Amino acid sequence: QAVPCRGNPTRRGGRRSTRTPQVSTVTGRWTLTDKLAALVVFVLAAGYAVAPIRVVVVGALTGLLAPLSVWLPFSALVVGLGGLSGVTSALARRLVRDADRAERARDRVEELRERLADANTTPDADDAGDDLAATRAELRSETLTALAENLRPAVYSAAVTIPAFLWLRWVFTAPAAALAPATVIVPFVGPMAWTATLVGPVKLWLVWYLGASLSTGAVARRVVARVGSASE
Repeated sequence: QAVPCRGNPTRRGGRRSTRTPQVSTVTGRWTLTDKLAALVVFVLAAGYAVAPIRVVVVGALTGLLAPLSVWLPFSALVVGLGGLSGVTSALARRLVRDADRAERARDRVEELRERLADANTTPDADDAGDDLAATRAELRSETLTALAENLRPAVYSAAVTIPAFLWLRWVFTAPAAALAPATVIVPFVGPMAWTATLVGPVKLWLVWYLGASLSTGAVARRVVARVGSASE
């Protein structure tokens, strides 16, 4: 009697495993535009360590924002940059992220994890070796699919957040910039220096920016969700 070679789908006891892994083409999920945006974000992020990139980004934003700082309170300008980041993040999640695909992948991951947990506790788990390998391969594929789908909006929002953060850090750490006032009126506290340390390395300007970004982003996500549900 011929013995089936390794990798043959024939199972012991005359059973045959017909289940095949549903491999997700993760690389196909990202369009050429997504990949170009990721490349741009990678170059912008390098500006934290590479001075020439930082100089180019700061110079471009200074040309755009310096005129605004003349007639707009600088605290409002920081709020505007934070709000722009929040709105961009909300719009990217709505327009770029495929919520249905991400939800299906997440549900599939949970199902596969439960299946693996049940198989590992089965005494006859060795008899299901082929199915376990196929399930693990599908689990890895679906996990990557969900991760890639969730990263797509983050790439586009980072294209706005990183330049804004680089510019603000330069403004508050370069005395020659002379664009930002030394202090700001903080509600319920009074005048404080923009570069005042609040907790550890966290500065006041960073909290001001993040507060505007997070609050505006939360409001923008609700508005976008309502508009999207109304249009469906």
